[in-house]
Amino acid sequence: MAHKISNVKIKNYKSCINSELKLSDFTPLVGYNNAGKSNCLSAIQWLLRKSSLAEKDFYDANSPIEVIATIEGVSQSLLDLMPERQRNSVESYVVNGELKIRRLQSVPNARVADIKLSVWDDSSSDWVLNPTGIDNAIKVLLPEPIRIGAMENAAEDAAKAKSTTTIGKLLAEFIEPVKVAHETELNQHLLEVGRRISSEGDMRFTELNNIDQNVNSKVNDLFPGMSVKLHFETPTIDDLIKAGTLKVFEDHNGGRDFSSYGHGAQRSIQMALVQYLAEVKRQSSSSTATTLLLIDEPELYLHPFAIEQVREALLALSVAGYQVVISTHSAQMITPECAEKALLIRKNATNGTYSRLRLADAIQTVVPNSTHQMEQLFSLSHSTQVLFAENVVLTEGKTELRLMPFLFKTIANATMGQEKQALVAQSGVNDTKKSLAILTAMDLPAKAICDLDYAFNGAIRDGYIQGNDPDIVALKGILQTLSQAGSIVLNPNTGLPKNSNIVSAAGAFELLANEPNAIPHIESVHNRMKSEGIWLWKRGAIEAHIGTTSKDESAWAQFKSAVTQNGLSSTCPDYQSVLDLIEWIRN
Repeated sequence: MAHKISNVKIKNYKSCINSELKLSDFTPLVGYNNAGKSNCLSAIQWLLRKSSLAEKDFYDANSPIEVIATIEGVSQSLLDLMPERQRNSVESYVVNGELKIRRLQSVPNARVADIKLSVWDDSSSDWVLNPTGIDNAIKVLLPEPIRIGAMENAAEDAAKAKSTTTIGKLLAEFIEPVKVAHETELNQHLLEVGRRISSEGDMRFTELNNIDQNVNSKVNDLFPGMSVKLHFETPTIDDLIKAGTLKVFEDHNGGRDFSSYGHGAQRSIQMALVQYLAEVKRQSSSSTATTLLLIDEPELYLHPFAIEQVREALLALSVAGYQVVISTHSAQMITPECAEKALLIRKNATNGTYSRLRLADAIQTVVPNSTHQMEQLFSLSHSTQVLFAENVVLTEGKTELRLMPFLFKTIANATMGQEKQALVAQSGVNDTKKSLAILTAMDLPAKAICDLDYAFNGAIRDGYIQGNDPDIVALKGILQTLSQAGSIVLNPNTGLPKNSNIVSAAGAFELLANEPNAIPHIESVHNRMKSEGIWLWKRGAIEAHIGTTSKDESAWAQFKSAVTQNGLSSTCPDYQSVLDLIEWIRN
């Protein structure tokens, strides 16, 4: 995309007290109901399609509503493609390819003519109000957005002038080639119509002339010398296009207007038009314009496969002259590649609607190394649950991923989703500290679950525990004793267990956890790590606590069956630790 809005600041608009949004080519807005996602879309729409806002649109009626946008990618080559008059209006305000504009309404119900655009003048470090031709220049770069609502006001939308309806705008986007191909032919037909029904037509219908004569005989009695003629304005081709709609046909029955159908059918048809638009734009030539496509919940009323098709169509549009901003409640609408740019929209009493730090920005802050940064991004972004949660639980083990939701529901009598908890796989235990830091930067509370061995390497490397920590030193001494007894094998370089034909490294830590003199030290380390947001399995790994002997589907299925039949407390060798873990996650 040549140019787009990269940043939007919204002040005093409904729940957006002082919101800032970083936008990309395709930007999903993710948040719970009533967080203000639709308000963000409406504010962007208002910036480019001015209207007078009522008092209900003001958060504080005594302060102005202000929307500021940064347009990036305004290159000299783009400016050269603009009509000269429009180019002259903006060229002097473009700095390093960026143009900043502001729409402001001072009071509720102001006259539309008084709601003007300003442009930031870098030379004077101030806003320049309504430079000559600025509205038309901005329309060349960013035409009026296409807004597709969440269908709750379908009847209201259908009652509007066709040029302002969602369907009307979508039709207008790809009907232009029809106009170009047939304008001359249609104008000839319209001229013939005008000759027959216009007051000045040279071939007026006889019936119209008769009516004129009869009416004028009455008019002359009242106003001598005055006469009237019936006149019917002949529509232009643009009028015909604006009046266009869709007729829906079923099983050879007569067509019904699109607006007469229910929300599900209307939504499906709208999204079908979006898909077709994507196909049309793939084949179209480049333009100086970037059109914003603002959609509330494109997945609404659609089945899963249709959601994926719509998502791909929107992604295609985002690289074909459109900047797409959607609100969504569906993880299907966000690919892992899009997750890094998704905006987590939240609302509270102090800040109103606000956007949390994007995943990509948080990773850039926490993990500056580009190679590992991408690995970290791949791991977290593939867990799109992160974007829909209020709390995140990180884990490295397959058993936790399979059984934690089951354990949580069994103990809490609610699913993790119901309590807005996301269970996310890490790319590796070595990423624990970085992952927690990234999520903290995103203002997402997070905790991690690790095996006991993390305390002996990762926790020391990450600075949670000192290498000469008394508890770690004591536990290493016990490991040495187990090694001397032939129960385990230690790595001579680290003094920690390694896999052998006697026992695996994981098995060695389980043996350590069973040593009576090790238990107080493990308990001490466990409690200190909990204060850092990390849960250590005190018996080595989760399997030792729940009584499974392997990490496979069969073992997990058997465990679930045993819990269902006998209860969790009877099935788990260490039921209390599992109970404590779930309570720790919930608090």
